Amino acid sequence: MSRHSATLTEHFRKGGWLPASQEVLEAWLQGIVEEVRPRKGTRSETVLLPVVQDFKDFIEADGTMYMGFHQMFEGTKPPYVTDYETLVLLLNKIIQEAPFYGDIGPPIYMIIHQAMNTQGGFTTFLSSKLNEHFKKMFDVWADFLSSPASRHVLHDKPRGWLNTQAIKAMEEYFEPGLGFADIFVCDPKAPHYGFTSWDHFFNRSFRPNIRTLELPDNPNIVNGACESKLYNVAHNVNDFDQFWIKGEAYSLSHMLNHDSEYAHQFVGGTVFQGFLEVTGYHRWHSPATGVIDKIVEVPGTYFAQSPALLGEEDNPFLRSLAFITATTTRTLVFIESDNRSIGLMCFIAIGMTEVSTCEVTVRAGQRINKGDQLGMFHFGGSSHVLLFRPETRIQFFDGYNAEGDHIKVRAAIAGVE
Repeated sequence: MSRHSATLTEHFRKGGWLPASQEVLEAWLQGIVEEVRPRKGTRSETVLLPVVQDFKDFIEADGTMYMGFHQMFEGTKPPYVTDYETLVLLLNKIIQEAPFYGDIGPPIYMIIHQAMNTQGGFTTFLSSKLNEHFKKMFDVWADFLSSPASRHVLHDKPRGWLNTQAIKAMEEYFEPGLGFADIFVCDPKAPHYGFTSWDHFFNRSFRPNIRTLELPDNPNIVNGACESKLYNVAHNVNDFDQFWIKGEAYSLSHMLNHDSEYAHQFVGGTVFQGFLEVTGYHRWHSPATGVIDKIVEVPGTYFAQSPALLGEEDNPFLRSLAFITATTTRTLVFIESDNRSIGLMCFIAIGMTEVSTCEVTVRAGQRINKGDQLGMFHFGGSSHVLLFRPETRIQFFDGYNAEGDHIKVRAAIAGVE
């Protein structure tokens, strides 16, 4: 399946991963860079949050990091970020705010995407020590986004997440006539619709009659795990493969964190990968009835894209979603289905850029039914994979087998023989 179509790019844009246009992006960048840079004639310096100061100190103390953070900005011109000092100031600002609704993608991705698309950026963003510092900053941001102070963007004015345009986007894939309050648990009469924080809003729950489980009594049906768009379906996947070259191969051993016992069982199997929308529903639900066999949290990268796409202009990171299954921060949930025709399968929650916080709400050994909640992403949309063994003879239904198809959570998306 090709992942390079203009249609898929538009799905990324509509899903909140891309700016509305190049002009919109450049205007936003110019404004935010001017906001954080010291004004001429002033001597005052921005006081950095301790976690951001630590990040800056790390760059300057480590020769490899210092070199990499210079190389990634070589040749970059305004309004884009042109140096690591400005990047630090922008990070300091962003992690003290909640993102506004609008025509800009995830803010840190927007300020760093050009640096990601260089050899210097690629090499630098692979560093485990650097990614530990990113995680520390994102943990601080997570604390803010879980606090009442983050509700400053939950309003119905322009750029607010409860304005008419935003509400319409969040209602789009549901039955005509159903409003936001009919779909999601909230109180439109309360301040901020009753949401206690930005994260509470982003992890809003469905009302009981929304996205009910399709064909619940048929054990040969596999149901959608995430409200998402289909990115790719791959068959006959290998234990080890060159996931960093064009063609977007999946490498099971790397995806499953070098767990040879488990990876071996999926060699020759099937990968079904989708991506969530920023305006979408962010909780995960079990595709099958059975027992949670094992849960693994895998630390990884945040801003490394496929090296095969370095220097390309057509949204190279978003064309790297197969690559990041082997490299990025992710969580593995292995499920042993009661149905032998499904058997052991794996749900993989995959972080994308700064949107990489995965919370599992089940435990190993727990029995679950199809449609039960497995966990959720925090602070935005992301990607996910359903992984099946070669013995699982699975057939995806029409409407769930072409790039860009909208996957309804708990919908009957496939059958097994």
